[in-house]
Amino acid sequence: MTIPDTKIAVTLFNLREHCRSEDDLDSTLKRLKDMGYRAIQISAVALDPRAVMEKVEKYGFYVCASHESLEGLREDFDSVVEKLKIWNCDFTALGSAGSSFTTEPEEAGRLIAELDEYGRRFASEGIRFGYHNHHWEFARAGESLFIERLYKETSRETFHAEIDVHWVQRGGQSPQEWIRKTAGRMPVCHFKDFKIAGNEPRFCEVGEGNLDWEAIIRACEETGVRWYSVEQDDPVEERDIFASMELSYNNLIKMGVK
Repeated sequence: MTIPDTKIAVTLFNLREHCRSEDDLDSTLKRLKDMGYRAIQISAVALDPRAVMEKVEKYGFYVCASHESLEGLREDFDSVVEKLKIWNCDFTALGSAGSSFTTEPEEAGRLIAELDEYGRRFASEGIRFGYHNHHWEFARAGESLFIERLYKETSRETFHAEIDVHWVQRGGQSPQEWIRKTAGRMPVCHFKDFKIAGNEPRFCEVGEGNLDWEAIIRACEETGVRWYSVEQDDPVEERDIFASMELSYNNLIKMGVK
């Protein structure tokens, strides 16, 4: 499949309620294609991989990434590799470490070593493996933040990053600084804005919140990030999730992202 000449992608996790059946997925991909999207990240789509790929090819999408669970990797690593090869997808990230996540120093070290080993195993299959952060990775695991240990104690050659800028901000750190800290090892960055509403931090469309997108995009450009994958975990009150996906896409175009 030809790689599209764009950096903008969209994560299907946003639209998980609209990807429950093959017909739903077909309709969702058509709507995304009509908005202008040409690349997708597959996550939270519990359908047969070949059926998914049939729809992906129907609308000419490129699969730039996926998310996997730690439980799935532990239970049947080979089937994950097989699925990614069906999708022609050469990058996947751990969406969340789930209940295995811990900041207890020794246990955290064991988890990091396990993830590093998965990186080597994926690399032997021609696939890059990375980590998608939330805010809890910015808690301390010993003398360092968990996320600092994660990228210090794993191989730069075989363990990669998928920085989520919203969650970095919610973790009390600078998104653009973490993009630079993972320079050379991040093929995909999650673009999700951050706003305060009702005295609480909230998700919102790219360009509709408080993040410094000029600085974020500049950091991505200067560090060679290939894909900017739009993610918005939940809808905002003002519009449905499809309208939000279109607004994020149009805002990125207005910001000069091609």
